[in-house]
Amino acid sequence: MKITIFGASGRTGILTVYQALDKGYQVTAFARNPTTVTIQHKNLIVIQGDILDYAKVKQAIEGQEVVISALGVESKKFTTVLSEGTRNILRAMEECQVNRFICMSSAGILGNDAGFLFGKIIIPLFLKQVFLDKVRQMKIIQETNLDWVIVRPTGLTDAPKTGKYKVTLTPPVSRRIPRADVSDFMLKLILDKQYDRQMPAIAS
Repeated sequence: MKITIFGASGRTGILTVYQALDKGYQVTAFARNPTTVTIQHKNLIVIQGDILDYAKVKQAIEGQEVVISALGVESKKFTTVLSEGTRNILRAMEECQVNRFICMSSAGILGNDAGFLFGKIIIPLFLKQVFLDKVRQMKIIQETNLDWVIVRPTGLTDAPKTGKYKVTLTPPVSRRIPRADVSDFMLKLILDKQYDRQMPAIAS
């Protein structure tokens, strides 16, 4: 299986790369700064690029079977990096005839699925612009004819992978989940089609 992982140098993205290689997949890791992807493996190709550079995005997707996005930004300022970057990914997938897209987003994008503290205080005060762009990203994905899944994790931690988590189509059942478990779930979605064109929440 050949997969491309965008956001590969991020804290969730790099774990997804590790786990994908451990499963025997051939991985193309897309990163703005490739020196942060310190893994060396015979099945790993690292492509340096900006997610807003369509030519580079397409280069990373050509010949692949599945695309995973672990893109993330943290900014109080207006941003379109997630939405426009995802638009580039989907356009390239359509042109390269790659049909399966798994995207990590966040609890909170539905407006009522993040709990009181995160949804009513943290997002409005600190992450408003990021979440507005996550909503734009969600709508762009929903408009495509590709097979997609948008994953809505709760608060991400750096705890070890447990392999035990709860997946729901309603608000998440708890406030935390290890990044490694989110990676595990996204990789399971490569073959598991039960959540196609849906937005499952995942929590410990």
